[in-house]
Amino acid sequence: MKTGGCRYGTHRVIEPKGVLPQPARVLNNDMSEIWDNELKVDVIRLNVDSASFHQIKNKLQVQGHADMEKAFADHAVDLTNRTGKHKNEDTGSGGMLIGRVSEIGPNFEMKDKIKVG
Repeated sequence: MKTGGCRYGTHRVIEPKGVLPQPARVLNNDMSEIWDNELKVDVIRLNVDSASFHQIKNKLQVQGHADMEKAFADHAVDLTNRTGKHKNEDTGSGGMLIGRVSEIGPNFEMKDKIKVG
């Protein structure tokens, strides 16, 4: 397990350095090993905000995609692979996730208030 991560998650920021994870353009989302102060969540669903959803849908339609469900899934995977997160590059908006806690680092600040599962 990695140690010494920033309590605000800036150790995950790749670009630009010196910003918090939310406004960052690129994050390290490698979850093969978490830092000792992190919480790992297995994502079940990503709820993309409405404005972002419609903007992405319109962009994909203009590009001529016939299978919108596949195009949207491909877009989400590509975006996450390139940037480490799902943040709409055109609108700057993201969404919310639903998931289950799968791992808790021993130095996670709220480890006594949350559990795996």
